[in-house]
Amino acid sequence: METTLTDFQRNFRIARAAADRGETVTVKSGPAAYLFMRAGEKPKRPFADLESLFGVVRLPLKTDSQREAIRNRLKTRRHN
Repeated sequence: METTLTDFQRNFRIARAAADRGETVTVKSGPAAYLFMRAGEKPKRPFADLESLFGVVRLPLKTDSQREAIRNRLKTRRHN
């Protein structure tokens, strides 16, 4: 189903019914096109397709308590 942004806003129930049936609703607004569709469950790895672009980043585990982290941050600010 293809519609304009104004028609999509006015007839949202119709667009939602189409999405519930499994159709993809394309909403055109100027040079942009937006897709409205029903998604199933949340994907287990939502950013899996972006790994090749950015790589996988792993943050180090925090070993200090919040109190110690604040003390260390304040200590480094005093010396700078």
